[in-house]
Amino acid sequence: MAEIAQEMGVELHLNEPVEQLDFVGRQIVGVTTNRRHYPSSSLVINSDVSRTMKRLVPDHLRKTWSDRKIAATRFSCSTFMMYFGVEGGYDLPHHTIHIARDYHRNLDEIENQHVLSADPSFYVQNACVTDATMAPQGHSTLYVLVPVTHQHPNVDWSTETPAFRDDVIRQLEKLGLTDLERRIRFEKIVTPDDWDSGYEVHNGATFNMAHSFQQMLHKRPNNRFEDLKGVYLVGGGTHPGSGLPVIYESARITSRLIAEDLGPVSPTATRQQRQDAGHRHFAALNSQ
Repeated sequence: MAEIAQEMGVELHLNEPVEQLDFVGRQIVGVTTNRRHYPSSSLVINSDVSRTMKRLVPDHLRKTWSDRKIAATRFSCSTFMMYFGVEGGYDLPHHTIHIARDYHRNLDEIENQHVLSADPSFYVQNACVTDATMAPQGHSTLYVLVPVTHQHPNVDWSTETPAFRDDVIRQLEKLGLTDLERRIRFEKIVTPDDWDSGYEVHNGATFNMAHSFQQMLHKRPNNRFEDLKGVYLVGGGTHPGSGLPVIYESARITSRLIAEDLGPVSPTATRQQRQDAGHRHFAALNSQ
């Protein structure tokens, strides 16, 4: 995708943390990174909406999505992630979903009690049964996702992580992975705290705002962001919502709005013409 974008005249600037969004009134006029200032009359935000607004946009510019409104918003669950490189392989499908015996209790513990479940639901990806090149010869990969509460005082991940990690490995025995511990050669864990501090996901809520009736579809922050001029949103935090197919649809909606507002670039335009058109209008703020 990056190669296609570059062929169309897009310039990619990586490893430049955004320090400030610049406005005249509510109109975006530029983006300031740790290296330089990028003048721009239009901005696409693909990073976490709540985190970006609270960190980079003054509260007085946000009437609809103020800090107070964000604080009152219900956020989705988070995910406890485990990435394993293991010796040998497992006779397990590419995708496996295990549902807790008491699923309603599991959901209540995540969404309302904000505690860790003794019998959690979880997902396992065994990618090497589809593509053996995902790991060195004689090895394979496992990716484990456990839905958990977003950041909450009830769960201190700095102390809970080791025990919960061991519990999840025991849970995997239900799928026949009885010897996983001794076969692990690489391991990486991502907790809700990591999502928040390492990946800039507000409250560690990996699916952004919860999909409750009052926060679905057009009731989420709009693709043409209603509080600011020249600012567009894309991703799980905007309309229509989270989930990969839906996020792709949000990209189509945002692209269509941008074309309506700025005019499409001709398919026959040269690379230089495309770059010049982009430089006149655009910056894009992406996540890591």
